[in-house]
Amino acid sequence: MKNYLKNDLFEGITGKNEYLILFDDNNIDTTNTVLIAIHDPDSKIHTKDKIQGFDDILQIQFWDIEEGIGKYTPITKEQGLEIKDFIQKNKNKKFFIHCEAGQSRSAGVGCAVECLVNFNGNAYEYLTGNSEVKKHTRYSPNYVVFDAIIK
Repeated sequence: MKNYLKNDLFEGITGKNEYLILFDDNNIDTTNTVLIAIHDPDSKIHTKDKIQGFDDILQIQFWDIEEGIGKYTPITKEQGLEIKDFIQKNKNKKFFIHCEAGQSRSAGVGCAVECLVNFNGNAYEYLTGNSEVKKHTRYSPNYVVFDAIIK
């Protein structure tokens, strides 16, 4: 299994397959933990048996792109607000975030979690400050996702 971020704020930021393996093997501490599962719009969301035990769950669907290309559209402002509200509602809990590969969309959401929880939503302070997500070699955050959540 690939290296992924796990610390006091994150139970994990991974890809979908890694999440399913960790979940099936009971290697996720769901106590005081919330799940943000990002899916491609043409894929199915998790069934109840693959998300049970978390304190709260947000399953959302958008493409891993920065600008629209035909039928493929990036995260919307409404989806960004939905994620922001979810983070703020659960800011005293740990987050497990996954997308398809666990490198871009989930990292963009992870950056937003760090910004909202550790920097009270101040994007300038966050972007010039210390970030476990940004410095992790696995991640290449989608900043369109970050911006949709923070702005």
